[in-house]
Amino acid sequence: MSQTTETTKAKPGTVSWNQLIATSANASFYAKLFGWQPTPFVPEGMPSGNQPFTLFKTDPDMEGGVAGMVQKQNPEMPSQWIPYVVVEDVDAALAKALALGATVRTPVKSIGELGRIALIYDPEGATVGFHEFPK
Repeated sequence: MSQTTETTKAKPGTVSWNQLIATSANASFYAKLFGWQPTPFVPEGMPSGNQPFTLFKTDPDMEGGVAGMVQKQNPEMPSQWIPYVVVEDVDAALAKALALGATVRTPVKSIGELGRIALIYDPEGATVGFHEFPK
């Protein structure tokens, strides 16, 4: 997720990030397809034990990236893109989603200086993430 300022930060209800869950081979595909440069990244304050993270950059000097990738944890899991929608309060958004029939895919967790996230399966099984920027 790219660094933002208050004037450029995505607003609640908009997509703030797209995350690819895949393998290194898939990262190579997007590098060749779009010219993206896969770059290892660890946000400041990221709790230990989180998966290695890759930023896709269009320029090696850009501060953030255009998208990101984490390795699949299970080889049978299909590769997929997950959009993250900005929310004011990730805990409240998760509770509301559950009340509307969603199920938790990934509980609320810190992503260091970039805020907090959670993932759900909507009532039909599609995955979407919530992204709360730091306060």
